[in-house]
Amino acid sequence: MEKIYNETPITDFTLRDLLSLVGVEQKGLMDKCIADDSDSQHQAFRFPCRIDAFIIGIGTEGETTVSYNLHECHLKKDTLFLFGPNNILQERTDNHFRAHVIAISSELMHLLNIDIKTMVPILMKFSDRPCFDISPEESDLLRKFTILVKSLVRDPNTKYAEEILSGLLSAILYKVGGILYNYVSIHPEMEQPVRDRTEAYFRQFMQLLGQHYRRERTVSFYARQLCITPKYLTTLIKRVSGKSVSEWIDNYVVLEAKTLLKHSHMSIQEIAFYLNFPNQSFFGSYFKRNTGMSPSQYKDQR
Repeated sequence: MEKIYNETPITDFTLRDLLSLVGVEQKGLMDKCIADDSDSQHQAFRFPCRIDAFIIGIGTEGETTVSYNLHECHLKKDTLFLFGPNNILQERTDNHFRAHVIAISSELMHLLNIDIKTMVPILMKFSDRPCFDISPEESDLLRKFTILVKSLVRDPNTKYAEEILSGLLSAILYKVGGILYNYVSIHPEMEQPVRDRTEAYFRQFMQLLGQHYRRERTVSFYARQLCITPKYLTTLIKRVSGKSVSEWIDNYVVLEAKTLLKHSHMSIQEIAFYLNFPNQSFFGSYFKRNTGMSPSQYKDQR
């Protein structure tokens, strides 16, 4: 009998898991926040993974390329990057990249004393543009905040440690919000609605793909949702992104499959059913055609 999976099975990849991977033990409120300036966590992101945390980082040296839901971000010194929770991340290159990073669990984010009404709208403007360069002065201030948080989480016995941590994280988020508002003020095009119809269709297609890729892998389905012909949709998507509709669909499915193979307890057969393949053999052929290796080879890869 076919199993039905209504929820993603990898929501348990939390900050605790990441701390365990890098051999760090933190307790209480401190296990809901990571602050570091080393590259010790990089190995966790060699393969696609989700993490239930809001990540704020600022590059300090070197360069790297990170895939964020299939969109590539180039990170270097003085690049601010903001990754929301439960998005798929993978570090694709690493030219001696280092960064000051703070990761805040979703649970802790809800406990912080910040004005959601003012912060969420500005963060949403950057949901599809999660990294950009900032001034050395802004970068230096954020690094100093990170160092303060790092020293606190490493010494949680400090009197009023949890209260101090909450205040520091709130201050950092407000500072980031201020940087984002300043960025928008000197880039007014970010406030303008999408006027190019091709770009509008592309955004709508990507939203639909994110909702339906597990069960719908035909160009005709997405064309029907957008009330245009499959041929027209293919032309538009290729023009704006350089990839065909089929390539985007395959990329989403393969990315999810890789994430499940590496970070879930599901068997290959269960993953095949979860991604709506008729059987494990069909899934294996699809995966190998797109990656050059079988699901079991990828799962065992170190």
